[in-house]
Amino acid sequence: MDIRFLGKHMTVTEGMKQHLHDKLGKFEKYAPRLVEAHVVLKKERYLNEAEITLLAKNFRAYGDGASKDNIFAAIDQAYTRVEKQLKKFREKVKNHHVKEKTVKVSEEV
Repeated sequence: MDIRFLGKHMTVTEGMKQHLHDKLGKFEKYAPRLVEAHVVLKKERYLNEAEITLLAKNFRAYGDGASKDNIFAAIDQAYTRVEKQLKKFREKVKNHHVKEKTVKVSEEV
């Protein structure tokens, strides 16, 4: 999966990149066909914001988070929102492909 980083009004450090690689790498078990992820980290006046967008062939998930404390809390919040969407999508696909059971009915003459 290709991960693209963008920092607005801040520099994206190696620690942030490593934290995001570790977090986003966990999505491979839910959706092994993820194509890319876009991560936007922003620093507003007193607020740190993170936006994560996952792109796949037939799926797109978006999550954002904000924190006054630090950027890592905002990243975790955005990660949680994207993870929830991805799990919901996987359950929908899983339930859609449930095979019907055949029931034998005896004939009475």
